[in-house]
Parts: sequence; C-alpha cells; structure tokens
Amino acid sequence: MEMNTIPDLNDFFSGHLIIGQKREIIFCNTYICDLCGLLATDLIDTSISTYLSKASNIFVDSYIYPLLINESIAEEIQLTWVDKNEKKIPVIANIKLGVNGFSYWSVYICTNRDKLQSEWLQVNEKLKIQSQELLLLATTDPLTGLLNRRELQSQGQKIIHQTDRTSSTLALMSIDVDFFKRVNDTYGHQTGDKVLIHLANVLTKNRRVNDLVARVGGEEFVLLLPNINYENAFDLAEKLRLMVEEESIVNVKVTISIGLVVTQKNAPLDLDILLHASDNALYKSKKAGRNRTSVIRL
Repeated sequence: MEMNTIPDLNDFFSGHLIIGQKREIIFCNTYICDLCGLLATDLIDTSISTYLSKASNIFVDSYIYPLLINESIAEEIQLTWVDKNEKKIPVIANIKLGVNGFSYWSVYICTNRDKLQSEWLQVNEKLKIQSQELLLLATTDPLTGLLNRRELQSQGQKIIHQTDRTSSTLALMSIDVDFFKRVNDTYGHQTGDKVLIHLANVLTKNRRVNDLVARVGGEEFVLLLPNINYENAFDLAEKLRLMVEEESIVNVKVTISIGLVVTQKNAPLDLDILLHASDNALYKSKKAGRNRTSVIRL
C-alpha cells in the first residue's frame, strides 16, 4: 500500500489521544475536537482531567492509572466526558501505557451501548417483577393473601426442625368456618369471599412475628405457632373464636370451630402428624356442636 493511501487518524470514527506524563493532551484527532466542541489548538497542553467528570477523574486516579502501571492496558472503561458547555457524554475508552509515561487513548461515544444497557436493565427489572409475581402465585392464596398449603408445608418443616433443635413446644390450629356452604347459598359467593377475607385479617392481626397463617382449603385455615405452651395456645384459640362470633361481616354472623394440637417438649415432631391430629380435634368440635375449641395434646 502506498503512503498516500494510508488513512489519516482524523478519518476514524473514534477519538484518539496521546496523554503525557502530567496528563496533558499531546495529540488529539478531530473526533476529540468535535467531542469537546473545541479546536485542537485549544486542547493541546491542557489536562485530560478538564474533559472528564469529577467521578471519572476519581476513577482514573484510583483505578485506571494503577491498572496501567500493573498491566499496561485498560479496556472498555466507561467514563463521562464533559464538553465545553459542560454537557456530560458517556464514552468508552481503551487505554495503553507506552514508554516515558505516555498513554494512548482510544475513545468513542457509547450512547447506543448505554441505551442497550438501559433496555437490558428494564427487561431485567421486568423479569424480577414477573419472578416475584410467579413466586407469589406459587406460595400464596390469591383470595386472602395467606400462605397456601404447599408453602405451609415448606415453611412449616423449617419450624419443625427449629423446634426439634431447641427442644421447645409448638401448637397447630385447624380452623373451619361453620356452615359456610349455607353462607354461600344464602348470601352468594361474593359475601362468602368477604367472610373468608375478614377471617384471614383477624388471624393475621393476631399472629406473632414467627407464626404461620395459611388457607389450606375452601373455608379451612391453619395456624402454626412455634414456641408456645398449652395455656397460651388455648387462650389464643378462644380469643380468635370469640372475636369472630361477636362481629358481623357484611351483616352476616358466622362462627368458627377450632381443632388445636399442642406438643410437649422433646415430643417426636412431624408436620403431617400435627395436621392430622388438628383435623381430628376439629372434627370433635364439629361433632360437639361447632363454635368451640377442642384440644389434643401430643
């Protein structure tokens, strides 16, 4: 190739700089001039720091130059360029350390790269939201917002293991709305839903931080109460039962039956066994006339 066919550095659609030992600009092509909005004669011998944001200068001092000393090259460094009107422009720089402390900079505007990154962040945020929504759907009851049966099993096992390790006691309540089918048939399913939501709110407001509250069936709820004794568990069950009995929900009076199982210290623990025992206790409440708490102690 003949010399007159070699392109000039000003023909490149990227900026090129030679920076001296004192960080002064020794050479720049027209791309850099256009980036700054200045002539080459205005740029030569001025400090490169003049055309970088404060944050970028700190980054150059604390990271780029130490990296150049150790590895002689820094690639795809994102900086913020500042033109003569103090407009901030995102740029990418590849920098190589040469002899005598000179450094060679290749710079280009990364507007499209920033746009791509912004789009990626937006997509990533949407994916996070969708993942959270899917997790919510998989672990909660859509009507009441309580844990569903599957999540009760998952979180309940952790409480069981913790209770085992600490040799403490726990209680489990199965709660059922009395004659709920009659409520739906008489007042409609919308009223029935309001009854369930109200009961869920009562259970949630009266729970402790570590208690689990779940809806495990149509009108059946479960409370798992770690580190609680028989007296406190029974008192809570009766408190909940009386609160529901004494209130009207959209002008409808309902009651609940409760089956309560309470463990003793060092008792063998299994969530399925506890659920089965509380169901048996709940059956006793139903058989005895409903609107009462029946207890099984393990």
